[in-house]
Amino acid sequence: MDAALASPTRAPRLTLLFRVVRGLVRLLFVLLLRLRVEGLEHYPAGGAMLVVNHPSALDPVLVAAVVPDRVLFMAAEEYLEAPVLGWMMRAYGCIPVKRGAVDTSAIRGALWGLAQGFRVCVFPEGQISPQARTPQRGAALIAARARVPIVPIAVIGSGNVFPLGARWPRLARVTVRVGPALPPPGAGQDAQSAALVAEMGWIYSQTV
Repeated sequence: MDAALASPTRAPRLTLLFRVVRGLVRLLFVLLLRLRVEGLEHYPAGGAMLVVNHPSALDPVLVAAVVPDRVLFMAAEEYLEAPVLGWMMRAYGCIPVKRGAVDTSAIRGALWGLAQGFRVCVFPEGQISPQARTPQRGAALIAARARVPIVPIAVIGSGNVFPLGARWPRLARVTVRVGPALPPPGAGQDAQSAALVAEMGWIYSQTV
């Protein structure tokens, strides 16, 4: 991997403070949302692109609470600039993405993270989407360049807890399910699009 690749602002570290906070958040989800986690046997040991559906604003917190490591999230730049939310996201370790354009800086940050063996998490629909949407190809493009697998994660029920437009969360059951990895896609756009559509298809097959 090119040594000139830019690193994200903060690389993910499993500090004691992080472990304590994550444990408390996960316990809260288990008690209030009856959170279940399935398929962790599929979770990758090395660098991989994690692709996740996005029915609710709660989804990144759910994923961060249940996976065994501290992943790098690719997040819209405007959220990282918000006063409180932005500080929390930067402290966690997120790669800012400029929406509506090919963000080469974000791609370099993701490639750097993958080269270091981190997992990089992407919501390929690009926004909160209660219903299935055509995924953007960026996640598969990065996986192809880094030669890492794509791992689907289905978040089931979060849209009932915190629906789009809601001011307050509700109590409902939530499941986070990790699916089998797909090998790194080919270099062509058709191969990358097909790989991502296949993974998102698996995800949405879990939510019905």
